[in-house]
Amino acid sequence: MLTERRARILQLIIREYVDSAVPVGSETLVRRHGLRVSPATIRHEMVSLEDEGYLMQPHTSAGRIPSDKGYRYYVESLMDEEELPDEIQRTIRHQFYQVGGSLEEWARLAAAIIARWAGNLALVTAPHAPRARLRWLELVEMRPGVVLLVVVLRDGRVHQQTVPVTDELSQEDLTLIAQRLSGLLGGLSAARAQREPSNLTPFEEEIRQAVVRILETEDASSYAPAYLEGLRAMLSQPEFAQPATMLGFLELLDEQSLPRLIPFHRAAPGGGVAVIIGQENPQDTMRQCSLVVARYGRPAGVAGALGVLGPTRLSYDRATSIVRYMRLLLSELLARYYD
Repeated sequence: MLTERRARILQLIIREYVDSAVPVGSETLVRRHGLRVSPATIRHEMVSLEDEGYLMQPHTSAGRIPSDKGYRYYVESLMDEEELPDEIQRTIRHQFYQVGGSLEEWARLAAAIIARWAGNLALVTAPHAPRARLRWLELVEMRPGVVLLVVVLRDGRVHQQTVPVTDELSQEDLTLIAQRLSGLLGGLSAARAQREPSNLTPFEEEIRQAVVRILETEDASSYAPAYLEGLRAMLSQPEFAQPATMLGFLELLDEQSLPRLIPFHRAAPGGGVAVIIGQENPQDTMRQCSLVVARYGRPAGVAGALGVLGPTRLSYDRATSIVRYMRLLLSELLARYYD
């Protein structure tokens, strides 16, 4: 643990550096924060913080900047717990209720709000279930010999496909069949729907197999794509001023690989917000960045993930506050519309 004075100096240096992106000197701290000690005393404490690995000195004559260890200490011991103002919370809620119950629209809107508030790149995955499960199905006569199958999954996704039919079935017959199959297959995974039940007519069996194929296709999706917003804001940071650094990051986006590199699994399933700083990232391409990430929804049910990605010189207070609030709001909306 740091002494009270050194902890205060580290806190002030991080806040100054986050705002300015300029190494912070002792005289700056004394002048701007009215510290009742001399610059020489502050310099002595800064040297000690550097020796202990909390600060770095990029140039001999420059001030200090935080190290990954310094940011980690700040996040765990010095960061203020911020709450979004009530007026901002009401505005955000109003925006979500305006878009209704569309899962994709929720993810897209959440990414835009997070990016605007955090001033960096926001990533939000649309909620989905670990295993696709049927919510209900509908059968609609399109024309003689052709029926439209509408499959609604538990996470709100909708699939449609046409099915040929040789039997003469009225719309009333189709509605009754859809109701029967919805009752038998509702809530089942692909494997369960394949096994149960067995006493079906040939047409009902054809519909069941179509539903099973849809569920299997959903399960085959290995990862949920993320909605990204705020790339311009992130790349405008001084850390990405070098063309090689910027191009390297853009290549990740061109390959659509960035969401795969984000360790969403590190977010605590119990609702906590995880902060991954610099060298804590397992991938080399991400070690100049920090990530604030959380999961929303139910771990065993419909769930997604959201996060803020930026340079290690990230406003952790601000990023954590918006991620925490959006996690709570999206979890609430999922429980209201899809439980």
